[in-house]
Amino acid sequence: MRQTPAVAATVLSLRALNRALLARQLLLERVSLPAEDAVAHLVGMQAQEPQAPYLGLWSRLEDFSPQAVSESIAERRLVRAGLMLVTIHLVSAEDYARLWPLLRGRLAAGFAASPFARRLAGADLDEVVGAGHTHLTRSVRSRRSPAS
Repeated sequence: MRQTPAVAATVLSLRALNRALLARQLLLERVSLPAEDAVAHLVGMQAQEPQAPYLGLWSRLEDFSPQAVSESIAERRLVRAGLMLVTIHLVSAEDYARLWPLLRGRLAAGFAASPFARRLAGADLDEVVGAGHTHLTRSVRSRRSPAS
């Protein structure tokens, strides 16, 4: 008969548990990591607002370079996309490739229930997606990018 391994007898206090969470999230002290490695370690950062991951990384990293993050996004090593909780996150390209197949069904269901979907009622969704894809792949988009 196979036995279950013993469970550790030590129970973390609430404070110790909270400190462990803060350490895992790189929030106890600034660390010396490249931004791409920090994003991969976190398995994504909230990026609903474009500046959010820059502020989040600045608060976590010793030698934070906003330019390095922008370059990583432009070179598609970091991806800002709708993902977890049907909100926009910044993730490593590798994590995005792994998470997207797992989450796309939930994202589609979330979109179908959204006001955006109601506004597209009757539209050819393949045509809408194709137009969006063309627009977004033409170049890297930013807040200052023209609407055309």
